[in-house]
Order: sequence, then structure tokens, then C-alpha cells
Amino acid sequence: MIRLVTFDFWDTLVTDSPVNLRAQQALRILAIRQTLREAGEVVSEVEAEEIHERSGVLLAERFWSVNRDPSREEQLRLVLDTARPGVAARLAPSAFEAALEAYTGPVLAHPPELSPNAARAVRELAARGVRLGIVSNTGRTPGIVLRRVLERFGLLEYFDPISYSDEVGVRKPAAEIFQVTLARAGVAPEEAVHVGDNPDADVVGARGAGMRAAHYTAGFRRAAAQADLIIPDLSMLPDEVFRVASPAAGG
Repeated sequence: MIRLVTFDFWDTLVTDSPVNLRAQQALRILAIRQTLREAGEVVSEVEAEEIHERSGVLLAERFWSVNRDPSREEQLRLVLDTARPGVAARLAPSAFEAALEAYTGPVLAHPPELSPNAARAVRELAARGVRLGIVSNTGRTPGIVLRRVLERFGLLEYFDPISYSDEVGVRKPAAEIFQVTLARAGVAPEEAVHVGDNPDADVVGARGAGMRAAHYTAGFRRAAAQADLIIPDLSMLPDEVFRVASPAAGG
């Protein structure tokens, strides 16, 4: 029996546009520049763009490539110290908090859209008595902000537990982030299905934790061979999750 369905966030529950992503990045770069000025370091817009780029490389090398994630505070310190080592420590606590909000919040000014039929699937699963959760990697936008996005869509109340990688410290496809979520829900792996768009992070990751995996293939994605379910349209999900007969093979 399926007792828990967890969702990926980006490109599963919501989708974003290239225009939005560019606008979000512009606001983030502006925040970096203004924060450095507050700390007494004046940089040009071009320099701020380079800091944003270099910090992304460092984040990938130190954390994301090994399936780990810093907290939002740790990430901002890394970004600022990419410009000038030790500059983050020179900020007053109130200035750092303001910088944190400006750096992490651009998605609220340029929000993504709900994926087609996402709200319908969430509400129908909840109506059938299935517990819902989120297991999602984050990037520049932390989980605390993504919760506000869900709240704007009227969906936050449906999800518990919620595991964002910057809060857990672990990224998919590592089994640990799924295991943390299962433990919080009090659900065995074979009683849970994870839904996501990424064949590695979502399908391999969930199955590695002993869960079933539903691959969301909207947008002409190639179906993952290891998936227990193929979901081209989220409206299919409430019926399909109950048709999975055999448990996933953990690995």
C-alpha cells in the first residue's frame, strides 16, 4: 500500500522560463554588489557577475559534485568571500540578514509557474488519504524561500515532511535525503513513491533508498529505464501510483 508520495520541486511541481532565470540572476548579482559595497568593497557590475560565476564553480566543486549542500548562510559567505576573503565577517549581523534576503529571494519577484495539473494531482492524492512530501535539491534559492512559493500557490499545507537539500545538507541522488524524509514520515521505503523529472537524482536516487520511482517525462524527456512508473502528465499520477505492484529494488 502506498502511504507517501514525495515530489521533486523544480521541473516537476513548478517550471521556470529562461527569461525568469535571467531576471532572478540579475537581482542576485545586484544583491552581491550592494552587499560588498556595504562591507566597503566597491565592485563593478561586470566584477559582480564574475563573482557570481566563480562562486557557482566553487559551490559545485566543494558541495554539489559530492551530493552535499551548504546552508543558505554558508552559501552567502562563500559567495562574498569569493570576492574578498573574509569580507562576509565584516558585515554587521543586520546587514548580513538583509543581504541574505536579497540574495536568496529573487524567485519571489520572478516566480515560476505550476507545472500543468500539478495542483490537481496534489489535491487529489491528498483527498485519497495519501501523505505528501517534498525531496528536492536547491541551488541559489533555499528551501525557506521555496516554501513561500508553494504557499503562494496554496499548496504548502499539503506537504509534510519537506526535505530541501540546503536544510538537510545532502543532495539527491544520495539515499540519505530520501531516508531522512521517510523517517520523518514514519513510512517504510516500499510504502513510498517519489516523483521527479531527473533520471539520476529522482529515479536512481529514490530506488537506491528502496522507494518506487515515478519519472515525470513532460517536455519530451526520454523515459528512464529504471523507473517504476512513467508519468507524462501529472493528472495521471493519482491513479498510477496505486498500480505499482512490486517494490523497487534498492541499490
